[in-house]
Amino acid sequence: MKRRWMIVVMILLLMIEGTVMPWIIPGDWKLRIIPHFVFVIVLFYGVYTSRYLALVMGLVFGLLHDVIHYGNMIGVYSFSMGLCGYLIGKVFGDKRLGIGWMMLIVVLGSWLFDSTTYLIYTMFRVNHMSYDWALFYHIIPSVFLQLAFALLVYVPVRRTLDIGFRKHDED
Repeated sequence: MKRRWMIVVMILLLMIEGTVMPWIIPGDWKLRIIPHFVFVIVLFYGVYTSRYLALVMGLVFGLLHDVIHYGNMIGVYSFSMGLCGYLIGKVFGDKRLGIGWMMLIVVLGSWLFDSTTYLIYTMFRVNHMSYDWALFYHIIPSVFLQLAFALLVYVPVRRTLDIGFRKHDED
C-alpha cells in the first residue's frame, strides 16, 4: 500500500519541479540548474526494488517530463530516465547499500542521465554547446541539487521501499 503512495509523491514532485523550483532557483545565474527529483526516486526504485520497475517508472515519468516541461523532442527524457534507471538497477540492484553508496549512485546516475540527454540533443542538433560548457554550467550544478534532494528524502523513501519490498517477498 505504501508503495502506491510513492507514485502520488512522484506526481507531486513532478509538479514541484515545474512550479515551485523555478521560483527558488534564480534565473539570473549563469548556471542552469534543472531539478530532476522524480529521477532520484527512479534511482531509489532501481536500487531498492527492481530494475524493471525502475525502467517502467523512468519511461512513464520521463514521458510526462517530455510532454509537460520540455517540448524540443518527445521521448528524450523518457528514454534517458528509463535507460539510466534500468542500468543503475542492473549494476547495484541486488545489493543492500547504505547511504554513502546511494549518494554515489545518485551522483553517477544524475551525471549519466544529463550526459545521455546532452548526447541525444547533440546528435539531433538541438543544442550547439560543447560538453565542457554543459558539464560545468549545467550538469554539475544539477547533480549537486539532486544530491541534496537525495540526502533529504533518503530515510523516508528507503523505509517505504524496503517495507514494500519485504512484504512483496513474504507474499
